Amino acid sequence: MISQKDAVTNVVMSVFPNYELGGEVILSDIMTSEQKSTIREKLVAGFRSGQVQMSSEATDKYAYDSELKKYVSGLLDNWIRKNPQFNNGQAYATKNPGSRSGSGDATIKALKALLKTVSDTETKNEVQQAIDSRLAEIKPESKVEINVDALPEHLRHLVG
Repeated sequence: MISQKDAVTNVVMSVFPNYELGGEVILSDIMTSEQKSTIREKLVAGFRSGQVQMSSEATDKYAYDSELKKYVSGLLDNWIRKNPQFNNGQAYATKNPGSRSGSGDATIKALKALLKTVSDTETKNEVQQAIDSRLAEIKPESKVEINVDALPEHLRHLVG
């Protein structure tokens, strides 16, 4: 049984036998939708045959082919995007860091929806300020524990 990462790499290399891992070519730039579909089919077959690792909970969760195909699609996209071997040796970097912050908060969702509907700059700024304010409100506090005894005497008064 092989890991999911190794399974993706092996199947990709079977579809692209001349591809150089970590080379100059970025896999997503040369992969066609037909090739991607072939890779997905081979991965699904690997999961079904038990050649690819999957926890028993996940095996139960993805018992139906329709669910497993969705999972494999996401798995493949994830490794194509994040594996440096497929991306010219470059580590993955988030395109829009922080863009998902507050996504579980109903107020933020409503404010972002409102922001898309307004057109004048003044109103947009007002809504954006409300979003920023709410994000600051719900941001988890980082708790730093400081060993006061380890600090120099003249700095201990700074610890609250």
